[in-house]
Amino acid sequence: MQARLTAYPPDSAAVVRLLGPGAALRVGRAGDCALHLDHPSVSRAHAALENDQDTWRLRDLGSKNGSFVDGTAIVETVLDHACWLRFGDVFCEFMPLSDVAVTAEQADRRARRAAATAHTARIDGVQRLDDLLDASLRGVLDLAQCERGFFLMGDPTAFRVRASIALDPGRLASREFSGSVGAVQQALRQRRSVIVNDIGQEAWLASRASVAAAGLSALVCLPLLEGDSTLGAVYADRVQRGPAITTLDLELLEAFVERAALWIAARRASEKLDVSAAPEWNSILAAHDGPTGHMPADRVA
Repeated sequence: MQARLTAYPPDSAAVVRLLGPGAALRVGRAGDCALHLDHPSVSRAHAALENDQDTWRLRDLGSKNGSFVDGTAIVETVLDHACWLRFGDVFCEFMPLSDVAVTAEQADRRARRAAATAHTARIDGVQRLDDLLDASLRGVLDLAQCERGFFLMGDPTAFRVRASIALDPGRLASREFSGSVGAVQQALRQRRSVIVNDIGQEAWLASRASVAAAGLSALVCLPLLEGDSTLGAVYADRVQRGPAITTLDLELLEAFVERAALWIAARRASEKLDVSAAPEWNSILAAHDGPTGHMPADRVA
């Protein structure tokens, strides 16, 4: 029997492993583990997942923080149904798959790569900056499978919304940014993408009043970089539960946004875009830079 193991490291893209008959997979923090989980709660060699004909077996390898199946600590057990595993503090979803399901997953991966290629070709032919931002944002929403998105542009201390889209008519997407400022700032400060597949499990986000009020379930924020310069960020989120944003999705998103950044920089230069920040956005960032160094929870997250 084949299976899929999906790991959800905190604040990162989900890691998916398709496991064929006779497969063996070691889970741990060591770099040579087939499922590498770089988290302090995970031991270097934490657990092993093995297949013998139609039977999947999970063994703990003497880990410090234990291995769990549906909340129960195990030393060794058979996995014969869909279940949640936990290695230290990292949750994983185990799902047995039929041959038909495996074929469908492989077809979906090919389709997602084809979609990324199509979106890239689409922005390559766009001339006007506003149209380019709109097409780029629609590409990010499709690849991230999110419902709402914002294109934020400006210098590293002050950004304004240059484009926004809400695919769900019941959601608001306007010139006023109403997503997670914390995620945007983290992406820009670290110059790397921020992926959150389950906001409820992330204390730094779940406790924010605006995030809770919006009922967000997942988000992605990608910095828009041009060499050492920061052009802005692309942000997308969703309320409805959906497919995990995986490492494959992140690979496609980052390649697409990197291409979009090149075109945006060129269009901005040709149109001499004024990137001064809007007063509302300045006031938000000024509040963040105050004596406490924290964003007011009742304003933004």
